[in-house]
Amino acid sequence: MSTSDEVRESIDLHDGSLSDGSDRTGSGASEEITRRYVRSPQDVLRLITFALVSLTFIGITIWLEDAVIGVEEDIIELFGFLTPSIERVLHGSIEVVSALVLLGIYLVPLFVKRYRLFGYIALASISSSILMRAVRWLVDRETSTSVLNELAERAGITESVPSSTIALAQVAATFIVVGPFVTRRWRRAGAVTIAVLFLLRLLVSVRLPAEAFLAIPIGALCGAAVLLALGRPDRRPTLGAIQAALGEAGLSVSEVHAASVDARGSTPYFATLDDGTGLFVKVLGSQERAADLLFRVYRFLRFKNVGDDRPFSSLRRTIEHEALISLLARDVGVRTPRLRGIVDVGADSMLLAYEMIDGSSLDGVPDEQVTDELMRSIWLQIGDLRAHRVAHRDLRRANVFVGDDQVPWLIDFGFSEVAVPETILDADVAQMLASLAVVVGAERAVGAAIDALGPEAVGAALPRLQSKALSGATQESLKGHKGLLEELHQQIIERCGVADVQFVALERASRNTIITIVALALATYFLFPQLADLPGIIDQVREANWGWTPVIVLASVSTYVAASMSLAGSVPPRLRAGPLFMASVGSSFASKLAPAGLGGMALNVRFLQKQGVDQAVAVSGVGLNTIGGFVGHVSLIGVFLIWAGRDAFGSFSLPDPKWFVIGLGIVVLLIALSMAIPATRRLVFDKLLPIIARAFDGVTDVVRRPGKVLLLIGGSALVTLSYLTTLYFSTLAFGGGLPFATVGAVFLVGSAVAQAAPTPGGLGAMEAALISGLVAAGLDSTIAVPSVFLYRLFTFWAPILPGWLSFQWLERHDYL
Repeated sequence: MSTSDEVRESIDLHDGSLSDGSDRTGSGASEEITRRYVRSPQDVLRLITFALVSLTFIGITIWLEDAVIGVEEDIIELFGFLTPSIERVLHGSIEVVSALVLLGIYLVPLFVKRYRLFGYIALASISSSILMRAVRWLVDRETSTSVLNELAERAGITESVPSSTIALAQVAATFIVVGPFVTRRWRRAGAVTIAVLFLLRLLVSVRLPAEAFLAIPIGALCGAAVLLALGRPDRRPTLGAIQAALGEAGLSVSEVHAASVDARGSTPYFATLDDGTGLFVKVLGSQERAADLLFRVYRFLRFKNVGDDRPFSSLRRTIEHEALISLLARDVGVRTPRLRGIVDVGADSMLLAYEMIDGSSLDGVPDEQVTDELMRSIWLQIGDLRAHRVAHRDLRRANVFVGDDQVPWLIDFGFSEVAVPETILDADVAQMLASLAVVVGAERAVGAAIDALGPEAVGAALPRLQSKALSGATQESLKGHKGLLEELHQQIIERCGVADVQFVALERASRNTIITIVALALATYFLFPQLADLPGIIDQVREANWGWTPVIVLASVSTYVAASMSLAGSVPPRLRAGPLFMASVGSSFASKLAPAGLGGMALNVRFLQKQGVDQAVAVSGVGLNTIGGFVGHVSLIGVFLIWAGRDAFGSFSLPDPKWFVIGLGIVVLLIALSMAIPATRRLVFDKLLPIIARAFDGVTDVVRRPGKVLLLIGGSALVTLSYLTTLYFSTLAFGGGLPFATVGAVFLVGSAVAQAAPTPGGLGAMEAALISGLVAAGLDSTIAVPSVFLYRLFTFWAPILPGWLSFQWLERHDYL
């Protein structure tokens, strides 16, 4: 065999057809002729894992700097036993080995003409280098003197030497992207290479050791991202491999082809034995196992009390578990297909082969053929499972097969469990009730269940008869049958004599809980640096004349009343005053979680939708409210600048209008170019214009009503006037000295400038703009600084708790 052939074999890329038309290796292309590239759940899992590890290391390095430096000192001391000469040799060796490894990884794909793999490697290497440099800049920190001295003392090795931690990240990234293309032996060699380079990097600490720990997960993250974005070779067993594997299990197969059926958690195939018997083959491999793990993690984070067990330790245990339950169910009298064989196929896949049933799954049977007798037969088999404490846990119409003789079979025990508590068995009943009710209605579905299982078993399933407990397919079917779940509830209550229904709490973290947690996390992230200076703020405002407190509080509260007025005037329907005020207070809390008030705008849109306002009208109403506030703010700026006169800021000039014309021309050109693209035109005419039309109708209804226009304009203006009045009273609390018009001009200009800051509520920028404006207007800095902090205390900090409580109230009362 030539060297080129050996390299090609190690790369293991069978892009062309095989000599005999089949692939009996068990791994290779998804079909025999052409290799496909797929986005695999394995890469999703790896991406999440490496991202979490990278973020954890970065967070520890930034927020526990002193502790990390201490660990680094210990590591340097631990690995500091080498002499300077040996260290110089090792350092040079690391650089040479890293360069050779990277060069080899680049050259081999070019040598064997695998240009797609070369692109993967180049992209992974470049992205890991950029990300590693960005992370090094992010975690840049002062290091202890002992660490710097220890590094400097190593003869000939200084921090000015190009850091091999970037090369380490590149090596990790390239080995990740190469992994799916090579054999297991080469993957192991890659892991050993990375481990050796990492240990050598610790022995010769050119950079601080923490960077070496960061380099590997960051490089692996980039490699996983490249594979997920561009796809990896589909290494699922080929048809030839499946046929060969079945033959080794004593099942001589004449033909195998892919099956277009619902087989969640596996890849399905149909096969035909030499004697004409049909087989249904389920193949599970590393991709299905990764998808199952992601699914279980999601359910663990989202739900509780749903009966999920821990994932099995290996693919073999998963396959054996399904086979055990299938055999048990058949043994206790449940009609389920006969299991004919379990066999390995390829390096990381296994299959189960079942005898074929002539017929169709229940979701493919015409509705009129779903008779009461058929449903009763289904329920009797479910009763047999219940009697032996076997939970199917995926009972939906796709997993009920109806033979040509109209006899039902239960299939697919991949999610099943044995020896389960009664509540999990009740979940099976709830699943099947909802699935059948979509076809035959609530009354017939409940009647058939009671006839077979009895009213007690059906009534016990009621607490689990809720949308969150049902399969995705059943939930999707229920969307076209509004109110069907409520009908099922009522039927069970009436016919099973259920007196008090206590639905099982299934959500571990509801959507509202997640939103609240994220909101609090963002609030902590943005607000904690400001709260760190809370003692200083208290010292600054301690000398205020607190007799002004009532009017300051009143002016601050009036901003929420005014905001309620403007929001009420922005949409046609009439809104209740109480919830509307609570929404305004709650939006003040939400606005502190994102720049430019985006959080508050999102809350207002959701609130209006819950009040029955069309989504497009709600969005346009919030936009109209924002525009009204902007127009009112700009108008007041003109009024107050004229009122205050030149003494406020001195003279100023407008920018050259030619730049406005140039910018407008660029915008028009970009719009024209985008409209030249057919896909953009379709999006605009089919999606965007109908939404704009509905929004325009809502705006037109508002404009035609003088009362609504008055609320909108008056409320918007009153919001701004209330804020500047609060600032004016805050200056008076420290002695004042500036006229109301001057303070108003300073506030209007300063707050407009602060809105450009990328922080919630203009944190930092607002204080700086107002203080500098008041000082420029003639107020002494010893008065301006505490006045602004007093103003922010009552308009930004104090409303946080009431805003959060209002947010919670709106959630509890279903206004969000």
